[in-house]
Amino acid sequence: MMRRPTADGAGKPVFTFSGAATHADSPGRGVDDDARAPPPPARMAHRAVASDVTLQMLLSNHVLFSAAWWVATVLSTFVKTNGAYQDFDDIRPMMLAIWTVFEPCRLYIGYAGNLQEKVPLLWGFVALSLVVSLPLAAYFWFGQEQVQPFDQALNTVAFALLVAECFAGVNGARKVLREQNLAFFEGER
Repeated sequence: MMRRPTADGAGKPVFTFSGAATHADSPGRGVDDDARAPPPPARMAHRAVASDVTLQMLLSNHVLFSAAWWVATVLSTFVKTNGAYQDFDDIRPMMLAIWTVFEPCRLYIGYAGNLQEKVPLLWGFVALSLVVSLPLAAYFWFGQEQVQPFDQALNTVAFALLVAECFAGVNGARKVLREQNLAFFEGER
């Protein structure tokens, strides 16, 4: 260990780690080291977290369910249409393409809006859910041709998850907006 020379000849360590205590039996220890001030307490949050836990749980579950739903729907379509050679439903491929584009965007906006507590993103998530995802889910639930019991069960769960996300999204956006209004009028920001 490198030591800086001192008057008593023992020397002090040149490099010390912040917060590292020296041993009591080390010869370079001075009198002032015992009167060292305690470290400051950890900084606590200055306001309550306004993110909605219910919405976050629904979004986390829906990410996994969406991937499984897409695979199951595409496989079911290929089985029903004999490899897409006999597909009489011209709208189904377009609906799958729209869903494939909008669903990741919708889930990302929901995550970002909820975790970052951004009201416009949360309302955008609710709007995408109501305008794009719910009509698509309704089409896959009962609007497509050759609906099988597997499709109906899968899309019933998807529709129920979407409706729950819409309600949780509105509730989460109102909660975040209320907290931000309170913080603004109290002068915290």
